Amino acid sequence: MIHAYNKQFLPTAQEKLAAMFELAVLYEKTDINKFASQFLSSPICHAFETANPIYVLGKSANELVGIVLNTEPLNINVSCFASPEYWVGYVLAYAQWYFNKPFSVLLKALPCDTLLNHYFPYHEMDISHSIDLFRSHLPEQCTLKTLRIAKNLSQSQLSLLSDVPLRTIKAYEQGSVDIAKAQSETLYALAKTLNCTIEDLLQ
Repeated sequence: MIHAYNKQFLPTAQEKLAAMFELAVLYEKTDINKFASQFLSSPICHAFETANPIYVLGKSANELVGIVLNTEPLNINVSCFASPEYWVGYVLAYAQWYFNKPFSVLLKALPCDTLLNHYFPYHEMDISHSIDLFRSHLPEQCTLKTLRIAKNLSQSQLSLLSDVPLRTIKAYEQGSVDIAKAQSETLYALAKTLNCTIEDLLQ
């Protein structure tokens, strides 16, 4: 499996995202799902998906929360006792790195409030159990892959017939790029080749 970025950046990404969730919920009094939604629509989200050092390494959790919430940064030391909210951010960052999927896909499968309900007993377990939890909620495979296989086409064949780059098709099928954000020309070419509708591809 290809992970999202070099593992050496993972501990920092986990600690920062964990601290962000804790600060936003416990100190800024923001609902955890609302904060997750604001995080998804912020530039911080993509920065964490790629371990962008400007954000992940160069800014504090207080600064990052301020950017997401569009508020003045707090000046609070993150707790050392790992609250449930801290744990949510911690396992979420690990799952994003592990599966190499957008946070939007992961949070659609397991919203933050649902993750909180699994704090006991998962926070006491090895993180591999949390990965299994995500895996059990994630779709087995994307619709594009299902339709491609049904047509007995390899990724390379689909690329050749549709004139869509192979790496783009791989990214859609792995979930590292959201097909819903594809250009209309790309969706049309794939749908025409697979003899389906664009709506079918976006299911």
